[in-house]
Amino acid sequence: MPTTARPADPAAGTHDGPAHDAATLLGFAVASLALGGVCWMLGAHLLIGALRLAAGMLMGLGAGLTVLAILARLRPGRRGSGRGPAAALGLALALALTVPAAIAHRPDSLADAAIARLAPLAEGDGIIAGRDPDAPVLIHRATGPDELLDPADGSLRTLPEADGDRVLLAADGTRVLLAGAGSTRVLDATAPGAAPPLLAEVAGTPIALAGDLLVVQEPTQTGCATRGHDLATGEEAAAALWTLVDATEGGCEATRALVGDDAPAAVLPTVPVRTDPRQGILQMDPATGFPVGQVLARAQEHCRAHVTGPEPAPPGSRPGTEDLVLLVCSGEDGALSVRAFAGGAPLWASAPSPAGQWEVRADAGRVIATGTEQGTDVPGEIVASRERAAWSAPGGPVITAAGDFRARLGIDGTAMVVVNSGAQTVAYDTANGRQLWALPASGPDAEVTGSSAHGTSIVLDPAVRSDALDPRDAQRLRVVDADGTVTAELVLRERPGSLHPLPGGRALVGTGDALLLIASRI
Repeated sequence: MPTTARPADPAAGTHDGPAHDAATLLGFAVASLALGGVCWMLGAHLLIGALRLAAGMLMGLGAGLTVLAILARLRPGRRGSGRGPAAALGLALALALTVPAAIAHRPDSLADAAIARLAPLAEGDGIIAGRDPDAPVLIHRATGPDELLDPADGSLRTLPEADGDRVLLAADGTRVLLAGAGSTRVLDATAPGAAPPLLAEVAGTPIALAGDLLVVQEPTQTGCATRGHDLATGEEAAAALWTLVDATEGGCEATRALVGDDAPAAVLPTVPVRTDPRQGILQMDPATGFPVGQVLARAQEHCRAHVTGPEPAPPGSRPGTEDLVLLVCSGEDGALSVRAFAGGAPLWASAPSPAGQWEVRADAGRVIATGTEQGTDVPGEIVASRERAAWSAPGGPVITAAGDFRARLGIDGTAMVVVNSGAQTVAYDTANGRQLWALPASGPDAEVTGSSAHGTSIVLDPAVRSDALDPRDAQRLRVVDADGTVTAELVLRERPGSLHPLPGGRALVGTGDALLLIASRI
C-alpha cells in the first residue's frame, strides 16, 4: 500500500537532538549550582543548618547535570551512556559537602568522652579526694561498700569495709584506713588488684598519718592512750613505737574533736594534735610522741585545730612542703582568732574577727568563716591569712574594687572562681585577690554555672554558634586546672547534672543514671 509523506507541523517547532539535550541539561546545572550557592551564603549568614545541607546537595546535583551535558555534546546519539558517572560524581560531591561537615559539628557525648562510668551518686553519697592529683579518689556510698577510683585510668575497686567502719583516706592517697569500733585496718590504696590488700591492723582510732607513721588513740579505764605505729615494718600487727596515757575524764573525745567530726568518710590529717588535760592543745612528734614546739592553746581556751597543706607560694617562689596547723579560737561573743603553726613554731596570728555566729573551714593555710555578724541579719564571708591578718572579704581590697560579680562557681583556701560583668570566668587568690587565670565566657549575658574545688574548676555556659551546622541550645563544658589550662572541653546537647571537680584538672559529672569521669586522654 502506497504511503504519502505528511507535511511538517509548523507549530511543533524544531528539535536539533543532542545539542538541544545538552543545552537543557546545562541550564538545569547552572540553576542548581546558583541555587546551591545562594543557600550556602544564606545558611552561613543566618546560621541555618538546613540551608547549609541543601546547598551541598544542590551543588552535587549541579555537578552531575554538568557532566551529563558535556557527555551529551561529546557523544551524540548515545543517550543514557553517561548517567552512571554523572550520578556517581554528583552523589560524591553532595556527600563531600555535607557529611564531613555534619560529623565535625556533631555535639559531643558525655558518655563517649568519659574514661570511666560509675554508678550514680545517691542521697548521702560523697566524693573524698586527697591532695595528690594521681592518687585514688574515695567514693563513699551511704548504702553500700565504698569504692576507690583511680583517676588516671578510671579503674574501680571495692573496699572490704564492715558495718560501722569509718573510712579515712590518707592525704597523699596512698592508704585507706577502715576505723571500726575497737581497731583500725590499714589498706594499700596503690596496690593493683580487685581490692586493696591489708597492710596492718592496730587497736584504736586514727588521728593522724604522717608518711608511714600512724598515730591512734584508744580509751582506757582511766583516760586515753595515744600510740604511734610504724607501718613500714610490714607487720600486720604492728607494735607500738611509743605510748602516752592521759588520766582524764571523757576519754579521747577532746582530741577527736580537734581533728575532725565523725563523718563516715574523710581525709586523715598528717599532723598529730592532742589535748592535754593540764596544758592544753599540743602538736606531737609522730615518731616519739613528744610535744613539738610550744603549747598551741591553753586548756581554758575554746579552740579547734585544723591541719592543712602549705600556703600558696607567691609568684616566683618555691611552694612550701610542710603542712600547717591552724588553731581557730572563739571568744564568748563569737569573735574568731587564728594562730598558724609549722612544726610547732608560730607563723602568724590574726586580729579578732567581728563578733557573730561563724562556721569555719581551713584550707591551704587560710581560714574562711561564713556566718552572720552580730547586730546584722545578712550572711557574709571573711578570710584570715598570713597576707591579711585582719579579717576581710575574700580577695581583700582588690576584689572589692573590682565591683560586683554575676556568679561565683566556688571558693577554697587557694582560689575564688567568679563570673564578672566583663563576660569572663576569673580565678582570684582567696587571700590577696591576685588574678590566677581567666577564660572568656560565651557572651555578656550568658548564664555561667559550674563548680570549683581541689584546684580544679568546671565551667558550664551556652556554646557559641559560629557555623550553620553548630547545634542549637548546646552547652559548653570546660574543665580547668589550677594553672588555668583547659584539660577538657565538650559541646553538649544534654545538660549535665551534678559537677564534682577532682585534683589535677579532672572531673566527675553526674547524668542521672551514671557518674562519668572526664579527664584529658593526653
